[in-house]
Amino acid sequence: MRNADLLRAINALSSELRRGFGPDTGSHIAETAALILGVDVAIVTDTDDVIASVGKLPRADAVAEQTAAVIDRQRLGTPTVYQITDGAFAIDVAVAVLQLDGLPVGTLHVVTGPDVGPPLAELAEFADVVSSQLALAELEQSRTAAAQAELSALRAQISPHFVHNSLTAIAGFVNRDPDRARSLIISFAEFLRATFRTRADLSTISEEIRLVEIYLELEQARFGDRFETSLRVAPEALAVRIPFLTVQPIVENAIRHGLEQREGRGQLSITVDDQGAEAQIVVEDDGVGTDPDALEQALSGRGSTPHVGVLAVDERLRRTFGPEYGLVISTASGAGTCVTMQVPKYARNVG
Repeated sequence: MRNADLLRAINALSSELRRGFGPDTGSHIAETAALILGVDVAIVTDTDDVIASVGKLPRADAVAEQTAAVIDRQRLGTPTVYQITDGAFAIDVAVAVLQLDGLPVGTLHVVTGPDVGPPLAELAEFADVVSSQLALAELEQSRTAAAQAELSALRAQISPHFVHNSLTAIAGFVNRDPDRARSLIISFAEFLRATFRTRADLSTISEEIRLVEIYLELEQARFGDRFETSLRVAPEALAVRIPFLTVQPIVENAIRHGLEQREGRGQLSITVDDQGAEAQIVVEDDGVGTDPDALEQALSGRGSTPHVGVLAVDERLRRTFGPEYGLVISTASGAGTCVTMQVPKYARNVG
């Protein structure tokens, strides 16, 4: 088999195994094993029964029996050979265990031609490749689940605090300024609809800024002139895709933990700049700030902080774009806070 064909077969198998381990992926494992190992028969089982096969299947009861034997004996590292009697002939069958996190999820049995010994070394390598890809698929699914959990946490954080305060502010306008109340209700409904959307958890900077604008409209209805906002966005950055709910939690954090706590009128600045291959988003306030050492420990996982939205955004940025794309935070007690994020404009892994 040519190297190019081998690579294509391995790549196709790797893509298939992202779906996990089961009958459908078992069929692909069996087909690829037959192709790469040059065997006449390839059989894939789960921990109990045959789930896929290529070629003429030997006695299924004997395959199931040997599957139970190798799993019970924890023969996880090295393939073993057993014999199946087929009429007057004894067939040598090699079996390797497929693993996930050191635990067996199934087995791969192969049978060669009548005068060819089982390819034990190649079978071991192939089983290792399958096991490694299953582990990567599990990790990818875990990361996806973790990202979804973080997004749900952000939504839960926004919901009770923001909903209560927004409705209270809107109620204050019902009698003295009904038109303003109606406008705020429309904005409030738009915010909730956008926040609890169920489509892909990526959005554009344009969509994120629109969410921020609605949020600020509702917050200023509550605070009045307690703080002044400045918003400047480079048009070239509007289409850049970033994780959903990236900017609004940072703005909310600036108001709740910075401006709301200070005396007198505060300033909030939101800037989005185009920087060639990247876009830069900066949220800065002149609120009360926080202890930078405590915040740094929380960001590194060594401590806790009330700024949970900031932590979730930092984690989701790193997971989406890479570890170098976390938040950069400049703050000190009594000195305000500046949060900066760099995001790649043309990231291939964002889709």
